[in-house]
Amino acid sequence: MKDNKTREILISGFGPGSKRETSIGLYEMTDRLEFDKVLWEDTVTAPSFLCTYHDICFGIREETGSGALLCYQRQEDKYVLKDELDLKGGALCHIVYQPVSRVLYASFYETGHVAAVKVEDFHFTKILNFFQIQPDVPGGLTRAHCSALEPDGTRVFTTNIALDRIYIYDTQEGMLKPNKSCEFVQMEKGIGPRHIKFHPLLNYLYLITEYSNEIYTFLYEKENGGPKLKLLQKISTLPEKFRGASTGSSLDISKDGRFLYAANRGAGTIAVYDINPDGLLNKIQDAGCGGNCPRHISLTKDDAGLMIANQNSNEVVVLGVDEYNGMLSEVIARKSFYAPSYVEEL
Repeated sequence: MKDNKTREILISGFGPGSKRETSIGLYEMTDRLEFDKVLWEDTVTAPSFLCTYHDICFGIREETGSGALLCYQRQEDKYVLKDELDLKGGALCHIVYQPVSRVLYASFYETGHVAAVKVEDFHFTKILNFFQIQPDVPGGLTRAHCSALEPDGTRVFTTNIALDRIYIYDTQEGMLKPNKSCEFVQMEKGIGPRHIKFHPLLNYLYLITEYSNEIYTFLYEKENGGPKLKLLQKISTLPEKFRGASTGSSLDISKDGRFLYAANRGAGTIAVYDINPDGLLNKIQDAGCGGNCPRHISLTKDDAGLMIANQNSNEVVVLGVDEYNGMLSEVIARKSFYAPSYVEEL
């Protein structure tokens, strides 16, 4: 953020498309959550997911049969591409960075591969891991979708949407190794575990499912024989009377740990939950997403707005957030963007 009167918003999507639309860009937003001006834009192919750390922005190219990691350096008001690494897995869809070990972890939707890549001076210097999570039967589906870092620890948790599992990896200097006491947590067949997020303050892990449209709440226990995920609750993300087709996409949690937000593609809604001290969720609202197909959601740094990447309506919208009860209000800002799939306030 440049000063106390402006914000900087990073957006990416599935461009550039036939008309060479912008696929990644940095935009200034006023403190009233209104989009103001363009700082930087580019047309790299399908940078569908990003992650940032200080003056680094990591991106991807999500393509069938291939995938690439991108490393940008922030230089004044723009990002400059410093390095690119092609990997053989298909449909690279998610990345997360571990700054302590300076390693980027990547997940591949099409082929079920997982990668760990060392980063030095804005360059990819070594592939520490590149392996496929094996399907249950030869030729079966395996789809790695998301990795999350253990808070105050070194483990990596990876969802496999086709195998209905959360895999747990220990790390040694950034290299992934299956945890010996709990290699994976098996869930019900067909739910499609998609994205996971740890509670910012307490020992809970939240999972949104793509196919069953639910939030799973787990108690995360680090001690007593190794890491354990104890299922505490399953709760629907859909409005009670909704009967159409819908798939869960992403979730976010307020910085104080009081509220959880989950996006539904198809229903076109954002489910809002109170988080109780015991980690359990209580739904308090089903709000409209302000567009079509909310693929990614992200709270602003001060939790004053929820930013929504509405992929099929080609727009990022911002909904106001009530600071007392966490509920969402009307759309307070809109930004046209081709097939957006990621949004973040820097």
